[in-house]
Amino acid sequence: MFNDYTIILLYTKYLISFILIFIIIMLPAWLARQTKKTNYEMLKIRLASWIFGWTIIGWLWALFYSIKK
Repeated sequence: MFNDYTIILLYTKYLISFILIFIIIMLPAWLARQTKKTNYEMLKIRLASWIFGWTIIGWLWALFYSIKK
């Protein structure tokens, strides 16, 4: 039913998807570090991104708060 190339392409697709989702979820924390937030503010941003990141509103809040000066 599946040949070797199909399985390799399937695993590659899932690996790329996982990496992109990881990057998107970690983006607010990375931006907070670039804007030199305090450790407490970075913790709030990371927690909001990880816990509420599955909702668009939570992720957008973390993103906005990470770039706010």
